[in-house]
Amino acid sequence: MSVFSPSTLPSKYYRDNFIRLLLHVESIYSDLLKQSERHWIESFHTLSENAQCLVIRLMTRKGIWFRDDKLNYPEIGCLDSPISELMDYGFISTEPPTSSFELASTLLSKPEILTFYSDLKRTAKKNQLIEQLRHQQPNHVPKLPFTVVRLLDDEVLPLLCLLFFGNRHQEFAQFVLENLGIHKFEDYEVSKATRLFNSRTEIDSTLAITGLRIAYTELKKPCSKLIRQFADLLPSANGQYATRQLDKLTNLIARDLERQGDLDLALSLFESSRLPPSRERQVRILIHQGKFEAAIKLTLIMIKSPLSIDEQEVGERLKTKLDRKLKIALDRTVKPSFPERRFNLDLSHERVELVVCNKLADLGWKVFYLENQFLNTMFGLVFWDIIFAPVEGAFINPFQRQPLDLYHPSFIEKRKGAIEQRLSEVKRNGVKPYLNILETKKNMQNPFIVWDLVDTEWLELAMTSIDYKQLADLFAVLLSDLRAYRNGMPDLVAFKGNEWLWCEVKGPGDKLQNNQKRWFKQMERLNINYEVCYVNND
Repeated sequence: MSVFSPSTLPSKYYRDNFIRLLLHVESIYSDLLKQSERHWIESFHTLSENAQCLVIRLMTRKGIWFRDDKLNYPEIGCLDSPISELMDYGFISTEPPTSSFELASTLLSKPEILTFYSDLKRTAKKNQLIEQLRHQQPNHVPKLPFTVVRLLDDEVLPLLCLLFFGNRHQEFAQFVLENLGIHKFEDYEVSKATRLFNSRTEIDSTLAITGLRIAYTELKKPCSKLIRQFADLLPSANGQYATRQLDKLTNLIARDLERQGDLDLALSLFESSRLPPSRERQVRILIHQGKFEAAIKLTLIMIKSPLSIDEQEVGERLKTKLDRKLKIALDRTVKPSFPERRFNLDLSHERVELVVCNKLADLGWKVFYLENQFLNTMFGLVFWDIIFAPVEGAFINPFQRQPLDLYHPSFIEKRKGAIEQRLSEVKRNGVKPYLNILETKKNMQNPFIVWDLVDTEWLELAMTSIDYKQLADLFAVLLSDLRAYRNGMPDLVAFKGNEWLWCEVKGPGDKLQNNQKRWFKQMERLNINYEVCYVNND
């Protein structure tokens, strides 16, 4: 792949990218745009190139107030004509703020504040000077030595970003990566049939919720009173995507209320959320309040009907804790033991995994240090077309490495038939029929594939060594909870004859993690040949 530098980009590359974004939004969401928004887009298309560049630059800066002497864009040149044009078309205003406070807080430096408002205390800090001006009456706005530029319709960019990226963040850097040829994306379907929003109320609901979340996350160490005020502002949600965003914000506010000791309101908010860890936090609050019966009831629901494998495991740990508090006889549990081997090896020159690679090679194994990428890579290849299937709300722009619902229950629900059929095919034929993807899709973005680690040598050994049914069963484990099971797999995969071995390496003092134990339980169930290799420094 060719190597590019930013200097190879056209000086006004951001304009090309923004126009591309506009055309995409127009083609997918034209029927859901308000008249004022369509007018803004139509007016933008009539602007001169330099005026378009300037308004894009302004929209991607922080705030809405600017001064012309602080705007310097060599690719645009003199700003007088673009500013005049943008003012004529209603994109900006050049009227200064009408209050001393707003002028000082948005446009003036401390020396300028003291020059224009000489009665203020000179030794005060800038924020103190601004606060004094907040209460100053009457307001005095002096003649300014620069032209004020105020961006109008500052909610246009958040709307466009939401409709294009699925969030309100300014992700134009993604365009740059594509321009440089750094990222290549699958050519999946993006159309009205697959769009994220199908009504204006869904869009407005999501904008309101995400706007509130941005405002909340910008608070610095909010007190309980301020957090409560935001809790009162939580709106209802319209649509699946807005509901998910509301649950995220609700959990965030409830977590902060819990930390502040406002447990009743925190509990009420967590009860309204369907997103983990809401049920876990409810149980912990109920335990803190001594409401053990209610806590055990909810814990049993978590265990019997978990929203994720993480929630189920947390529920089991909470049940043990509650059983102790309620003096319920605990079931005798046998601490799980996993097959292991122990080596004393020299760890002074290489990391422990590579040392074990060499040791296993001495024992006749062909060894690859792949960590999670062994199974993830094969999964990404075999399920490629299903991952990138044209599902409603999954792909909303051309720059996604994965569907939006990859880690949500809807990923399985909406593709259930195709997934079941693919698992059956793997049981009959293994992964070989899908390896042609290595050539046709090489270096394209895929959430399960790290292309630098893809090697036909280990793939071919896997094809000849792993039982097809075992492989399909491993894929089924992944699919049961993609977020939980895509990590925690052993470090090394080794082959000898028709045998294969998954080996987790632990150096001195290193312990097994919960996600590794989770996988080991599945390997026991599926009769996978695995072990934990404990290494001491020789």
